[in-house]
Amino acid sequence: MEEYQRLSLIDPQRVANLPTPDKLFLFLSCTGSIEYPGTERAVRLVGEKLGIEFIESVDQTCCTGYMLTCNAVNPQLALASTSRNLSIPQEMGLDVGVFCNGCYGYLRELAHLLHSNPAFKEVGDKANVALGRVKYHGHTKIYHVQELWYRQLDKISSLVKRPLTGLKIAAHYGCHYLANKDVAIDDAQYPTFHEEIFKALGATPVVYKERRACCGYSVGRGFTHKEETVLPHITNKMLSAAEAGVQLMTTTCPGCNTALDREQKTITSRGKHVSIPVIDLSQLIAFALGAPVEQLGFKANTTPVLPVLGRFVK
Repeated sequence: MEEYQRLSLIDPQRVANLPTPDKLFLFLSCTGSIEYPGTERAVRLVGEKLGIEFIESVDQTCCTGYMLTCNAVNPQLALASTSRNLSIPQEMGLDVGVFCNGCYGYLRELAHLLHSNPAFKEVGDKANVALGRVKYHGHTKIYHVQELWYRQLDKISSLVKRPLTGLKIAAHYGCHYLANKDVAIDDAQYPTFHEEIFKALGATPVVYKERRACCGYSVGRGFTHKEETVLPHITNKMLSAAEAGVQLMTTTCPGCNTALDREQKTITSRGKHVSIPVIDLSQLIAFALGAPVEQLGFKANTTPVLPVLGRFVK
Protein backbone atom coordinates (compact mmCIF):
# COMPACT_ATOMS: atom_id res chain seq x y z
CA MET A 1 0.00 0.00 0.00
CA GLU A 2 1.42 3.37 -1.01
CA GLU A 3 1.48 5.75 1.92
CA TYR A 4 -0.83 8.75 1.59
CA GLN A 5 0.98 12.07 1.37
CA ARG A 6 -0.36 15.55 0.93
CA LEU A 7 1.17 16.58 -2.41
CA SER A 8 -1.56 18.67 -4.01
CA LEU A 9 -1.40 22.40 -4.63
CA ILE A 10 -4.51 23.19 -2.62
CA ASP A 11 -4.18 25.64 0.26
CA PRO A 12 -6.41 24.24 3.03
CA GLN A 13 -6.54 27.55 4.87
CA ARG A 14 -7.66 29.43 1.76
CA VAL A 15 -10.45 26.93 1.08
CA ALA A 16 -11.49 26.83 4.74
CA ASN A 17 -12.00 30.58 4.64
CA LEU A 18 -14.29 30.51 1.61
CA PRO A 19 -17.92 31.21 2.52
CA THR A 20 -20.40 28.33 2.56
CA PRO A 21 -23.94 29.14 1.41
CA ASP A 22 -26.54 28.36 4.06
CA LYS A 23 -29.24 27.68 1.47
CA LEU A 24 -28.95 26.12 -1.99
CA PHE A 25 -31.10 24.66 -4.72
CA LEU A 26 -30.34 20.92 -4.85
CA PHE A 27 -30.08 19.75 -8.46
CA LEU A 28 -31.11 16.11 -8.54
CA SER A 29 -29.25 13.52 -10.59
CA CYS A 30 -31.16 11.13 -12.86
CA THR A 31 -28.64 8.33 -12.35
CA GLY A 32 -28.41 9.04 -8.64
CA SER A 33 -32.18 9.01 -8.17
CA ILE A 34 -32.58 5.76 -10.08
CA GLU A 35 -29.49 3.81 -9.06
CA TYR A 36 -28.50 5.12 -5.61
CA PRO A 37 -31.29 7.24 -4.06
CA GLY A 38 -29.56 7.01 -0.68
CA THR A 39 -27.06 9.53 -1.99
CA GLU A 40 -29.73 12.24 -2.15
CA ARG A 41 -30.73 11.51 1.42
CA ALA A 42 -27.10 11.56 2.54
CA VAL A 43 -26.56 15.00 1.00
CA ARG A 44 -29.55 16.36 2.91
CA LEU A 45 -28.40 14.71 6.16
CA VAL A 46 -24.89 16.14 5.91
CA GLY A 47 -26.36 19.52 4.97
CA GLU A 48 -28.55 19.48 8.08
CA LYS A 49 -25.52 18.76 10.26
CA LEU A 50 -23.58 21.63 8.69
CA GLY A 51 -26.44 24.13 8.65
CA ILE A 52 -26.98 24.05 4.88
CA GLU A 53 -30.60 23.92 3.71
CA PHE A 54 -31.29 22.30 0.35
CA ILE A 55 -34.40 23.26 -1.65
CA GLU A 56 -35.74 21.12 -4.50
CA SER A 57 -38.29 21.56 -7.25
CA VAL A 58 -40.47 19.05 -9.07
CA ASP A 59 -40.09 21.28 -12.13
CA GLN A 60 -36.42 20.34 -12.56
CA THR A 61 -35.57 18.03 -15.45
CA CYS A 62 -32.46 16.10 -16.50
CA CYS A 63 -29.26 18.06 -17.24
CA THR A 64 -29.26 16.29 -20.67
CA GLY A 65 -25.55 15.55 -20.35
CA TYR A 66 -25.67 11.84 -21.22
CA MET A 67 -27.69 12.41 -24.35
CA LEU A 68 -25.61 15.39 -25.43
CA THR A 69 -22.33 13.50 -25.06
CA CYS A 70 -23.40 10.65 -27.32
CA ASN A 71 -25.04 13.03 -29.84
CA ALA A 72 -28.52 11.73 -29.09
CA VAL A 73 -29.96 15.25 -28.78
CA ASN A 74 -29.46 18.51 -30.60
CA PRO A 75 -27.21 20.91 -28.63
CA GLN A 76 -29.97 23.51 -28.90
CA LEU A 77 -32.24 21.26 -26.88
CA ALA A 78 -29.56 20.91 -24.18
CA LEU A 79 -29.11 24.70 -24.07
CA ALA A 80 -32.86 25.23 -23.82
CA SER A 81 -33.14 22.64 -21.05
CA THR A 82 -30.25 24.14 -19.07
CA SER A 83 -31.66 27.64 -19.38
CA ARG A 84 -35.01 26.39 -18.10
CA ASN A 85 -33.46 24.36 -15.25
CA LEU A 86 -31.30 27.24 -14.05
CA SER A 87 -34.18 29.71 -14.24
CA ILE A 88 -35.81 27.74 -11.38
CA PRO A 89 -33.19 28.50 -8.70
CA GLN A 90 -32.79 31.96 -10.20
CA GLU A 91 -36.44 32.71 -9.40
CA MET A 92 -35.82 31.44 -5.86
CA GLY A 93 -32.77 33.67 -5.48
CA LEU A 94 -30.57 30.61 -4.91
CA ASP A 95 -27.34 29.18 -6.25
CA VAL A 96 -27.11 25.49 -7.16
CA GLY A 97 -25.58 22.48 -5.41
CA VAL A 98 -25.07 19.21 -7.30
CA PHE A 99 -23.86 15.77 -6.22
CA CYS A 100 -23.08 14.37 -9.66
CA ASN A 101 -19.87 15.14 -11.54
CA GLY A 102 -21.73 14.89 -14.83
CA CYS A 103 -24.41 17.38 -13.79
CA TYR A 104 -21.68 19.65 -12.47
CA GLY A 105 -19.68 19.60 -15.68
CA TYR A 106 -22.58 19.89 -18.09
CA LEU A 107 -24.42 22.60 -16.16
CA ARG A 108 -21.26 24.69 -15.86
CA GLU A 109 -20.32 24.28 -19.52
CA LEU A 110 -23.79 24.96 -20.89
CA ALA A 111 -24.35 27.85 -18.48
CA HIS A 112 -21.08 29.36 -19.68
CA LEU A 113 -22.26 29.12 -23.28
CA LEU A 114 -25.58 30.72 -22.40
CA HIS A 115 -23.83 33.54 -20.58
CA SER A 116 -21.04 34.23 -23.10
CA ASN A 117 -22.68 33.75 -26.50
CA PRO A 118 -25.69 35.88 -27.50
CA ALA A 119 -26.86 33.32 -30.07
CA PHE A 120 -26.90 30.54 -27.47
CA LYS A 121 -28.60 32.78 -24.91
CA GLU A 122 -31.31 33.53 -27.46
CA VAL A 123 -32.02 29.79 -27.71
CA GLY A 124 -32.50 29.61 -23.95
CA ASP A 125 -34.57 32.78 -23.82
CA LYS A 126 -36.95 31.57 -26.52
CA ALA A 127 -37.42 28.28 -24.69
CA ASN A 128 -38.17 29.97 -21.39
CA VAL A 129 -40.62 32.42 -22.96
CA ALA A 130 -42.38 29.55 -24.72
CA LEU A 131 -42.60 27.65 -21.42
CA GLY A 132 -43.76 30.68 -19.46
CA ARG A 133 -40.58 31.02 -17.42
CA VAL A 134 -38.38 34.02 -16.77
CA LYS A 135 -35.30 34.43 -18.92
CA TYR A 136 -32.13 33.03 -17.39
CA HIS A 137 -29.60 35.81 -16.81
CA GLY A 138 -26.56 33.51 -16.56
CA HIS A 139 -25.11 34.36 -13.14
CA THR A 140 -26.18 31.41 -10.99
CA LYS A 141 -23.24 29.78 -9.20
CA ILE A 142 -22.94 26.02 -9.40
CA TYR A 143 -21.25 24.12 -6.55
CA HIS A 144 -20.43 20.46 -6.19
CA VAL A 145 -21.41 19.47 -2.65
CA GLN A 146 -17.99 17.89 -2.10
CA GLU A 147 -16.54 21.41 -2.22
CA LEU A 148 -18.92 22.51 0.51
CA TRP A 149 -18.02 19.51 2.67
CA TYR A 150 -14.33 20.31 2.32
CA ARG A 151 -14.93 23.91 3.35
CA GLN A 152 -16.47 22.55 6.54
CA LEU A 153 -13.74 19.98 7.23
CA ASP A 154 -13.04 21.07 10.81
CA LYS A 155 -16.74 21.07 11.67
CA ILE A 156 -17.20 17.64 10.11
CA SER A 157 -14.30 16.31 12.16
CA SER A 158 -15.86 17.68 15.36
CA LEU A 159 -19.22 16.02 14.59
CA VAL A 160 -17.96 12.47 14.00
CA LYS A 161 -20.00 9.91 15.96
CA ARG A 162 -18.63 6.77 14.32
CA PRO A 163 -14.85 7.16 13.94
CA LEU A 164 -13.77 5.00 11.02
CA THR A 165 -10.58 3.90 12.75
CA GLY A 166 -8.63 1.30 10.81
CA LEU A 167 -10.83 1.46 7.71
CA LYS A 168 -8.75 1.66 4.52
CA ILE A 169 -10.58 3.89 2.04
CA ALA A 170 -9.66 4.91 -1.50
CA ALA A 171 -11.01 7.80 -3.56
CA HIS A 172 -12.28 7.92 -7.10
CA TYR A 173 -12.52 11.62 -7.99
CA GLY A 174 -14.05 11.34 -11.46
CA CYS A 175 -13.19 13.03 -14.75
CA HIS A 176 -16.02 15.51 -15.09
CA TYR A 177 -15.18 17.36 -11.90
CA LEU A 178 -11.39 17.52 -12.25
CA ALA A 179 -11.73 18.56 -15.91
CA ASN A 180 -13.07 21.89 -14.60
CA LYS A 181 -9.55 22.97 -13.65
CA ASP A 182 -10.45 26.64 -13.30
CA VAL A 183 -12.94 25.97 -10.51
CA ALA A 184 -12.01 22.57 -9.03
CA ILE A 185 -10.82 23.13 -5.47
CA ASP A 186 -7.73 20.96 -5.83
CA ASP A 187 -4.88 20.10 -8.16
CA ALA A 188 -6.55 18.31 -11.06
CA GLN A 189 -3.50 16.10 -11.62
CA TYR A 190 -2.98 14.97 -8.02
CA PRO A 191 -6.01 15.82 -5.90
CA THR A 192 -5.94 14.87 -2.21
CA PHE A 193 -8.90 16.63 -0.63
CA HIS A 194 -10.93 13.42 -0.44
CA GLU A 195 -8.11 11.76 1.47
CA GLU A 196 -8.12 14.69 3.88
CA ILE A 197 -11.83 14.14 4.45
CA PHE A 198 -11.15 10.44 5.11
CA LYS A 199 -8.59 11.37 7.74
CA ALA A 200 -11.04 13.79 9.37
CA LEU A 201 -13.45 10.84 9.72
CA GLY A 202 -10.76 8.75 11.38
CA ALA A 203 -10.12 6.46 8.39
CA THR A 204 -6.86 5.52 6.65
CA PRO A 205 -6.54 6.90 3.09
CA VAL A 206 -5.09 4.49 0.54
CA VAL A 207 -3.38 5.54 -2.69
CA TYR A 208 -3.52 2.88 -5.40
CA LYS A 209 -1.84 2.77 -8.82
CA GLU A 210 -5.03 3.24 -10.87
CA ARG A 211 -6.33 6.01 -8.58
CA ARG A 212 -6.42 8.67 -11.29
CA ALA A 213 -7.89 6.39 -13.96
CA CYS A 214 -11.36 7.12 -15.31
CA CYS A 215 -14.13 4.71 -14.34
CA GLY A 216 -14.34 3.86 -18.04
CA TYR A 217 -18.09 3.80 -17.91
CA SER A 218 -20.91 6.28 -17.86
CA VAL A 219 -21.96 7.17 -21.39
CA GLY A 220 -19.25 4.99 -22.91
CA ARG A 221 -20.42 1.72 -21.37
CA GLY A 222 -24.05 2.57 -21.78
CA PHE A 223 -24.12 3.92 -25.32
CA THR A 224 -20.97 4.21 -27.36
CA HIS A 225 -18.16 1.84 -26.31
CA LYS A 226 -18.08 -1.90 -26.50
CA GLU A 227 -17.93 -3.96 -23.31
CA GLU A 228 -14.63 -5.56 -24.40
CA THR A 229 -13.07 -2.09 -24.34
CA VAL A 230 -14.58 -0.80 -21.11
CA LEU A 231 -14.65 -3.85 -18.85
CA PRO A 232 -10.87 -4.55 -18.88
CA HIS A 233 -10.31 -0.91 -17.92
CA ILE A 234 -12.65 -1.18 -14.91
CA THR A 235 -11.09 -4.54 -14.00
CA ASN A 236 -7.59 -3.03 -13.91
CA LYS A 237 -8.77 -0.19 -11.70
CA MET A 238 -10.58 -2.36 -9.16
CA LEU A 239 -7.86 -5.03 -9.02
CA SER A 240 -5.32 -2.27 -8.42
CA ALA A 241 -7.39 -1.07 -5.45
CA ALA A 242 -7.72 -4.61 -4.12
CA GLU A 243 -3.96 -5.18 -4.36
CA ALA A 244 -3.42 -2.00 -2.30
CA GLY A 245 -5.63 -3.32 0.49
CA VAL A 246 -8.59 -1.01 -0.15
CA GLN A 247 -11.65 -1.98 1.90
CA LEU A 248 -14.04 0.74 0.68
CA MET A 249 -14.07 3.20 -2.23
CA THR A 250 -15.92 6.49 -2.56
CA THR A 251 -17.12 8.42 -5.58
CA THR A 252 -18.83 11.76 -6.12
CA CYS A 253 -20.68 10.76 -9.26
CA PRO A 254 -23.56 8.26 -9.51
CA GLY A 255 -22.38 7.28 -12.99
CA CYS A 256 -18.95 6.34 -11.67
CA ASN A 257 -20.58 4.58 -8.74
CA THR A 258 -22.67 2.51 -11.14
CA ALA A 259 -19.57 1.43 -13.04
CA LEU A 260 -17.38 0.60 -10.09
CA ASP A 261 -20.10 -1.09 -8.03
CA ARG A 262 -22.33 -2.86 -10.55
CA GLU A 263 -19.56 -4.23 -12.76
CA GLN A 264 -17.75 -6.05 -9.94
CA LYS A 265 -20.22 -8.89 -10.33
CA THR A 266 -19.33 -9.14 -14.03
CA ILE A 267 -15.60 -8.99 -13.29
CA THR A 268 -15.91 -11.80 -10.76
CA SER A 269 -17.98 -13.93 -13.14
CA ARG A 270 -15.08 -13.75 -15.59
CA GLY A 271 -12.54 -15.10 -13.14
CA LYS A 272 -11.09 -11.94 -11.54
CA HIS A 273 -12.59 -11.81 -8.05
CA VAL A 274 -13.04 -8.38 -6.55
CA SER A 275 -15.36 -7.22 -3.77
CA ILE A 276 -14.88 -3.60 -2.71
CA PRO A 277 -18.01 -1.67 -1.66
CA VAL A 278 -18.33 1.65 -3.51
CA ILE A 279 -20.43 4.44 -2.01
CA ASP A 280 -20.80 8.18 -2.44
CA LEU A 281 -18.60 10.46 -0.35
CA SER A 282 -21.72 12.07 1.15
CA GLN A 283 -22.95 8.65 2.27
CA LEU A 284 -19.61 8.02 3.98
CA ILE A 285 -19.70 11.37 5.77
CA ALA A 286 -23.33 10.93 6.82
CA PHE A 287 -22.51 7.46 8.16
CA ALA A 288 -19.54 8.74 10.17
CA LEU A 289 -21.66 11.58 11.58
CA GLY A 290 -24.09 9.01 12.98
CA ALA A 291 -26.93 9.00 10.44
CA PRO A 292 -29.30 6.02 10.74
CA VAL A 293 -27.96 3.31 8.45
CA GLU A 294 -31.41 2.53 7.03
CA GLN A 295 -31.60 6.08 5.64
CA LEU A 296 -28.40 5.81 3.60
CA GLY A 297 -29.63 3.42 0.92
CA PHE A 298 -26.83 0.88 1.11
CA LYS A 299 -29.21 -1.88 0.04
CA ALA A 300 -29.12 -0.41 -3.48
CA ASN A 301 -25.50 -1.50 -3.87
CA THR A 302 -24.61 -4.63 -5.83
CA THR A 303 -21.42 -5.11 -3.79
CA PRO A 304 -22.59 -5.30 -0.13
CA VAL A 305 -21.61 -2.36 2.06
CA LEU A 306 -22.49 -3.45 5.60
CA PRO A 307 -19.96 -6.33 5.77
CA VAL A 308 -17.38 -3.53 5.80
CA LEU A 309 -19.16 -0.70 7.63
CA GLY A 310 -21.26 -2.84 9.95
CA ARG A 311 -18.56 -3.08 12.61
CA PHE A 312 -18.83 0.65 13.25
CA VAL A 313 -22.54 0.47 14.06
CA LYS A 314 -23.26 0.04 17.76
